[in-house]
Amino acid sequence: MKRFIYTIVLLVCVGSIVAGNIHWNNKLSAQAEMLREPVKTNTVEEKNTEEALSKEEVEKVAKPEEKPETSLSTYTKNLPKTLQDKIIASSKSGKPLQFVIYGSESTPDEKGTWPELFKKKLVDTYGEDIFNVTVISEGHKTSIDVNRANSYEKVSEVKPDIVLFEPFTISDNTKKIAMKNRFDSIRKMIGSWKVVNPEVTIFLQPGNPLYGATYYPKQIDDLKVFAEEQNIAYLNHWEKWPVAKDEKLKNYLTAESLPNDRGHKVWVEYLSQYFTGN
Repeated sequence: MKRFIYTIVLLVCVGSIVAGNIHWNNKLSAQAEMLREPVKTNTVEEKNTEEALSKEEVEKVAKPEEKPETSLSTYTKNLPKTLQDKIIASSKSGKPLQFVIYGSESTPDEKGTWPELFKKKLVDTYGEDIFNVTVISEGHKTSIDVNRANSYEKVSEVKPDIVLFEPFTISDNTKKIAMKNRFDSIRKMIGSWKVVNPEVTIFLQPGNPLYGATYYPKQIDDLKVFAEEQNIAYLNHWEKWPVAKDEKLKNYLTAESLPNDRGHKVWVEYLSQYFTGN
């Protein structure tokens, strides 16, 4: 009888130990599973983050790079406020401003000339999407010739937002066109451009200086006064050239008294500094 009781007690003890061991193993398994779950969550979160970053990188590549407004403000600080606003608006909308460079034989659309160098500088500074530059040269025509032929309407056809106008000063000087007639022609031309775009920004600038000239510098002074009276921005690139009576000026001009490579470079240097905030 005692042996039977001992056997029963032994079986109960062994059963308790086995049951306890099973319970303990189950508890450890549950805890291990709990520890593994956050790792899975983190892995999913990391994958989602990587996918989001990859999407951002793709969008960044696909979207054209815009010039920061702060940079544009630096580049445009010399310009009239209305033009500064136009440039910022163009940067945001992606619609380029129509920029016309208009003038005489001093303003040729050829490689290595100041208009071509100036266009390149604008692209280097602002990118390719702010300005669409068109160069129109009237050659040796006087302001009277251009006025009578209405050829200035070529500028109107572009529907310009900006016109950089060199009003045939050398030809007018050579043909002895009276200043009053010159100014009347300038007013008529600018008026026609404003019909197409009342908000057009106009800049006046002289042609290149002439070595040894006497009356021509005075005519350019009168042009500057006219611009001030008409509230038109005047770009005096002569500040960069040697004065008319200085023989060094010959080094900047061709035999035909037009800008050579050196002359084109000094001209574009002035314009570039003005239009890029230097």
